[in-house]
Amino acid sequence: MLYYLIIITFACMQLNKEKAEFLKNVIEEWQSQQLITQEQSQKLRDTIVVRKFDWRQVTIYAFIIAVVCSVLSIIVLLADKPLRELMEKFTQLTDFGISCILTVTSLLVFYFTKRRFQKHQDTPFSNQSFLLFGAFLSLSAVAYWAKTLHVFHNNYSFIFLLASAMYVGQAVYFKSKVIWVLSLLMLAFAYGLFTVLLSNDANEAKFLGMNFPMRFLPFSIMITGFLLIINKVEIVKSFYKIHYIISLLFLYISLWLISIFGNYNSYERWNQVSQTQFILFDLLLLAISMVGMYVGLKRNDHIVGNISLSFFILNLITRYFEYFWEPLHKSIFFMILAFVFWFIGSRAEKLWNLKFLEEK
Repeated sequence: MLYYLIIITFACMQLNKEKAEFLKNVIEEWQSQQLITQEQSQKLRDTIVVRKFDWRQVTIYAFIIAVVCSVLSIIVLLADKPLRELMEKFTQLTDFGISCILTVTSLLVFYFTKRRFQKHQDTPFSNQSFLLFGAFLSLSAVAYWAKTLHVFHNNYSFIFLLASAMYVGQAVYFKSKVIWVLSLLMLAFAYGLFTVLLSNDANEAKFLGMNFPMRFLPFSIMITGFLLIINKVEIVKSFYKIHYIISLLFLYISLWLISIFGNYNSYERWNQVSQTQFILFDLLLLAISMVGMYVGLKRNDHIVGNISLSFFILNLITRYFEYFWEPLHKSIFFMILAFVFWFIGSRAEKLWNLKFLEEK
C-alpha cells in the first residue's frame, strides 16, 4: 500500500532538476537496502517528472510588476497637474469627488478580492495581486481624504501611520502576510518622516542626536518587541513568522548601515574621516551576527541563523571593501574575494553533505 501511495504522490509532482536528482538517489538507496525491488525502483523513476521551467517564479514576478505598474499609473495620473486639471475641467471632479471615487473603487476591489479568495483558492498569487492593488488604492484614498479635509498637511507621517493601522485590519481580515509586511513598511515610513520633521537642522538634522540609520535601531528593537504580543494574541498569531523575519531584517540593516556611516549625517564630514573610527560598530554587528548564528544553531531556529549568517558574510565583505579597496591592486583584490567565496562555498557544501548523512 505504501509503495503505491509513493507512486501516486510522485506522479502528481513536477520537480525541478535538483529535487528530481535527490529523489532518484533516495530510490537507489531504497533499492540497495532491498526495501524495494528493481522493478519497483524503475517504476518510481518513471513517475518523476522534471519541470523544465519554473512558472511559479514567473507568476510571482508578473503579478508584482502588474501591481506596481497599476499603482504607478494611478500615481502619475494624480500627480500630473495639467492632466488632472483637464480631467477636472471635463468631469467637474473636485478633491472630494476623487476621494469618494478612490474609496468606492477600493471597496469594490476588496469585495471582488474576497469573492476570489472564496472561489479561487487555487490561484493565491493572482488573489494577492488584487489584494495589493486594493491596498494601494486605499492608501491613495486616505491621502486624498487628508487633502480634501485639510488635515496632516504639516505632518505626512500621520497618513502613513493611519495606513499602517488600516493595513493591519486588512491583513487580519484577509489573513494576508503580504499586507502585514506592507503595514510594517508603512509604520517604518511614518516613523522616518516623523523623526525627519522633528530633526534639529542646527545639529546636522539629527533626531535626539541620531542620524537616519541610527534612529532606526530603537525602532527595529521596538518592532521586534511586538513579537511577545503577537505570539499571545490568537487573531494575529499566524503573522508571527513573517513579523519575526521583517523585524530581524530591520535590525540587521540598521546595524549594517551604522557600521558604514556611523552617526554622521553629513556626507562631507563622513567623507573626511577614516573608516577605522567605526570599528566599534563593525565589531558590534560582528558580535550580534555571531550570537544570532549560535542561537539559531542551538535552538534550531533557521530564521535567525540564516539571517545572521547572511549579515555576518555581508559585514566581512563590506569591511574588506572599506579597508583593502585602495591599498590592493584590483586584480589581487578580486582574486582574494574569489578565493574567500570559494572557501565559503566549499565549507557550506561539506556541512550540507554532513547534515544529509546524519539525517540518513
